[in-house]
Amino acid sequence: MIKLPRLFRPKRRDAATAAPFFDAAFYLSAYPDVAAGSGDPLLHYLDHGWLEGRDPSAVFSTLYYIDRHLADRAPANPLLHYAGLTPAERLRVATQPGADFPALQAEVAAPFFDAPYYARRAGLGSGEDPLAHYLTKGWRRGLDPNDAFAGDTYLQRHAHMRRLGVSPLYHFAATRRLQGAEAATAPARRAKPPVVALPVDPAEATDAQIYEAVAAEFDREHYLETNADIRRSGIDPVRHFLDFGAREDRDPSPAFSVRYYRKQYRREIGAGINPFVHYLAVGRALGFRPTPFGLGTWPAQVAPAPAEWAQARPAADLAAARVVLIMPVYKGYDDTLRAIHSVLSARQATPFALLVIDDRSPDPRLSAALADLAAQGLFAHAVNDENLGFVRTCNRGLEAAAGKDVVLLNADIVVYGDWLDRLLWHADHDARVATVTPFSNNATICSYPRPNVDNQARLEVTPGEIDAYTRLCNARGSSPVPTGVGFCMYMRRAVIDAAGPLDAETFGRGYGEENDFCMRALKAGFTNLLAHDVFVFHSGSVSFGTLLATKGADIFRTILTKHPDYQRRVHTHIEVDPARFARRRLDLYRFAKRAQAAGRGIALIVTHDFGGGVETHIETLSARLAEAGLVAVYLRTEEPGGVRFGLPGSTGIDFPVSILDPLSLDRDAALLAELIGWLDPTLVHVHSLAGLDAASTRIAMRLIGSLKAGYDVTLHDYAPVCHRNNLVRPEGVYCGLAEPSVCRDCIRLDRDAEGIALPDPEERRRLWAEFLGQARAVFAPSADLADRIGPVLRFDRIVLRPHEETLPAVALAPHRRREGPLRVAVIGSIGAHKGFDIVHNLALDAGLRQLPIEFTIVGHSAEPRAMEAAGVRETGLYTSDAVALAEIARLEPDLALLPSIWPETYCYTLSLALAAGIPPVVFDLGAQAERLRATGEGSRLDPALAEDPQRLNAALLALPLDDLWAARTPFRPAAYPNILANYYGLPGSVPGEARRETAPA
Repeated sequence: MIKLPRLFRPKRRDAATAAPFFDAAFYLSAYPDVAAGSGDPLLHYLDHGWLEGRDPSAVFSTLYYIDRHLADRAPANPLLHYAGLTPAERLRVATQPGADFPALQAEVAAPFFDAPYYARRAGLGSGEDPLAHYLTKGWRRGLDPNDAFAGDTYLQRHAHMRRLGVSPLYHFAATRRLQGAEAATAPARRAKPPVVALPVDPAEATDAQIYEAVAAEFDREHYLETNADIRRSGIDPVRHFLDFGAREDRDPSPAFSVRYYRKQYRREIGAGINPFVHYLAVGRALGFRPTPFGLGTWPAQVAPAPAEWAQARPAADLAAARVVLIMPVYKGYDDTLRAIHSVLSARQATPFALLVIDDRSPDPRLSAALADLAAQGLFAHAVNDENLGFVRTCNRGLEAAAGKDVVLLNADIVVYGDWLDRLLWHADHDARVATVTPFSNNATICSYPRPNVDNQARLEVTPGEIDAYTRLCNARGSSPVPTGVGFCMYMRRAVIDAAGPLDAETFGRGYGEENDFCMRALKAGFTNLLAHDVFVFHSGSVSFGTLLATKGADIFRTILTKHPDYQRRVHTHIEVDPARFARRRLDLYRFAKRAQAAGRGIALIVTHDFGGGVETHIETLSARLAEAGLVAVYLRTEEPGGVRFGLPGSTGIDFPVSILDPLSLDRDAALLAELIGWLDPTLVHVHSLAGLDAASTRIAMRLIGSLKAGYDVTLHDYAPVCHRNNLVRPEGVYCGLAEPSVCRDCIRLDRDAEGIALPDPEERRRLWAEFLGQARAVFAPSADLADRIGPVLRFDRIVLRPHEETLPAVALAPHRRREGPLRVAVIGSIGAHKGFDIVHNLALDAGLRQLPIEFTIVGHSAEPRAMEAAGVRETGLYTSDAVALAEIARLEPDLALLPSIWPETYCYTLSLALAAGIPPVVFDLGAQAERLRATGEGSRLDPALAEDPQRLNAALLALPLDDLWAARTPFRPAAYPNILANYYGLPGSVPGEARRETAPA
C-alpha cells in the first residue's frame, strides 16, 4: 500500500485572529468526534466546524450569529467577523440566541417546510402555527417537516448538531446556504406502505380493517426470522400474529414491543385489545412509545459524500502495523463505504493496517469505489479470483497478516473514537485472552441494550454517543463469553497459530466459524472476552441476507457436532449474563446524561411510591422547579430495601425510565452513589423514606448525607416517630403520638409489619433527629405538625412551608338548599386513617334510624361493597382536581365531611372543599383544624364524636348551614413567586429565620 507523505502547513493568520475567542476545551468536550481525532480543534472549526454549524465556545452561537448579523452577505466565518470588530462594537453585538432566534429560524426554514402536511401529522388545531410548533417542540417528538425530509436520519448523520438545540430542518437549511446545496442534501425518506385508517375505538374495527391496517405496518421477514416455528409452518404471519402472536408477546416488527406497550399503557388499552392495533388506531397519534428503547428503527447507512473522505487518514502498511483489520466485502455499497470511512476517520494511537478483500462483489459500482479508494493509498486492497465466501476470504486475510494480531470486521459496521485502542487494551492486559468482542446493537450475547436481540429500535442517543458513554462508565471493564461474535472480533496471533485458522471446510459461506474458533481457543486454555467499554454499530446481514434464518438450524447442528458442550456453555452464559451489570451501568449513564441535558440543573426528589398527598405535592413542586430551570428526577423507595428512578408526569427528560431496574440499597449502594454523582444534582429534596426497612433506611440516610449538594427535608407525615407514618394503631385508633414503650406494643400487633426489620422506636427517633439535624432546611406544611413532632425529636429548626396548589378558580355560588336529606360529600380515598369506619357507621346509623342525611364519597373507599351495603355511594377514583371539582359541583352537597382520625399534616381534600365553596367539617385536630381555624371557615368537631356515630350524625344535622355558607371566603392557597428564593431560601433570597415563617398568600 502506498503511504501518503505528511503535509506541512504554514502558520495560519486566521487562527491567530480567532484564538482569543475560541474555547478549545469546550469544543473538544462538545464534539467527541473532534476529540477522537488528533487535529487542532481551532483549525477544525476554521476549516470545517463553522460550515457545519458548530459553536466555538459556550457563549458564541455560530448559526445565530450568521443569521442575525451576516444573512445579507456572502457566507463568512462568524468568529473571524466578530474578531474583526472593535472592542466597542463587540459589546453591542449579540453572540448568543435571544428572543429573536425563533423568528430567524422560521425565516430560514420556511422555504423547506410543508405546513399542511405537518399540521396533519401533528394533529394541530386551526389556531396553532405549524412552523413554530415544529421548531420549538415538534422535531423533538420525532415529527418531520415534510414528506421528503427524515429528521431522524439527519440527526444520525449530523450527530454534532444535537447539542445545538435546534431542529434538523433549520440546521439543514442554515448550513445548506453556507456549504452550497450539494453539500447538505436532505436525506430521503424510505418508502412506507400507505397507512390504513382504523376507528378511534379499536373495539369497533372489523376484522378486515384490522388485518389491512396491521399488514401495512407488519414486518413479515422480521416475524419469520424471529419465529422459526412460523416460518416452518407456512402460516400467514399476519394472521398468526393477530390470532396468537400478540398474546404470546411476539413482536410484529423491530420497532414495536408488544410486552412493553401492554405493560406501559395497560389502562389505556383495555381488555381484549391487541396492543399493536391500539397503537395504530390511537397510541401513535397520542405520542405513545412503541418500544422502551426509542421511536422507529436505526436509519440505514449512507455512503460518505466526496467531501467527507477528507476526514479519512491512510492506514499503516502491513509491515508497520501492530494489528491488521480484515474486512471481507461482497455487497452493500452504502454500508461498506460507511464502514471503511469510520475506520479511517477514527483516530487511534495503535498503528493498524486495513485489508479490504473484494470477494468478487456482484456490484460493479462497489468494486470500482474500493479500487479507487485503495489507489489513493487509504488501505490495502485485494480481489479474489472467484467468490470464496466469508470464511475463506477471512483466512486469506489471516494468511496475509502473518505474524500479526488481527481484527475481523464485517462490512456493515461503524466504529467510533479510539475503539481499537480500547479493544486492544483488554488483549494486552492478559496474555490468555484469545478474542475480544465489543458491545453492539446486533451481536447476540454481546448486544446492547438487550442481549440476544437484534436491537434495531433507535435510542434517544446516537451509536457514537453510546460508544462515548460506555467508554466512560465502563472503562476497562470486561466479562468472559463462551464465544466472540465475528462482526468485530480481535484474534490473538498466538492462538491462531496454536488452534489454526477458521474452519472453512465446515462453515463454508459463514456463520458459526467464530464460534468454532472460540471453542477451540477455550479448550487450548485461552479465554474470550466481551469489552464493556467499546460499542460498534452493526447493521447486520448485509452480505449474507437471510442465510441465518434459513440455515440456522443446520449451522447450529454443525457446531454441536464439533463441540457437544457448546449449547450448555451458551445456555449457562445467557442465564448468568455476566455483562448485565455493564449494560445496567450504561443504561443508568444514558439516563444521567439525558437528564443533565434537559435543564440547567437537576433536582433529586427522594420519595415513596404510595401516591396520595406526597405525590400531588412533588408533581406540583417539580413543575415549579422546571420553570426555574431545574428538571426533577425521582428516587423512589421500593419495599423493603430498594430504590428505583422515576420522572414527573410532565417532564422534559426524554428517556424511558421504566427500563431501569430497581437498585438494592444493600448490594448496589456504590453504584447508586456513582449514578447520583453522574446526575450531579443541584438540589436534593427528601420527602419520604417510607417502605424501607431499618438497615436500608440507615444506608439511604448515609448516602443522602454524603452528597455535596446537601439536602432539604419536607415532613409529610409522622415517619420519624411512627412506623405506620400516621399515628393510627392497627386497630384503627389514633395513638396521640405515644411513648416508645407503647410503640413497641403497636409493632407487635401490626400484621403489616411482620417480616420487616424495623428499628426500635427510640432508635427511629434518634436516627431521624440526626438526619434532620444535618439537613440544610427542614420544612413542614403545617404548624401543627411542627408542634407535635419537633419536641419529641428535640428539633426546633422546622420552617413552615404550606403546599403550593394550582386548583382551578371556582366562583362562590350561593347555597341552594334542596328539599330532602342533608347531602354530605366525603372527598378522597377513604381508608382506615381517613375515617372509613366513621363514614360506614354514620351511613348505617342513618339508614337504620331513617335520618334525613345521605353520604356520597367523591372518590373511592377501601371496601366499596361494604360502603354500598351501608348506603354510601361512590363516584370512583378521580383523575384530576378538575374532575373532582366538577363532581362536587354536580352533587351540590350541603357539607363536605373530612373524617380523618389522625392529625393531617396538610390535607389536599380540604383544599378541594374550600376551592369548591362547600363548607368543610373536620375533627378538631391536625392541619385540617389549623387551616379552618386560620380562615374562620367550616366547622371543627370534638374528636370524641368519632367513637359515637349517633352523636356525630346529630351534630351534623344540627350544624347552622346558613352561617357556614356565609362564612366562606375565596380559596387562596400558598404561592411562591420565585420557588428557589421564596420556598427554598437559596442564595440570593432571604431564607426562613423562624419556625413560624409562613408562605406569602
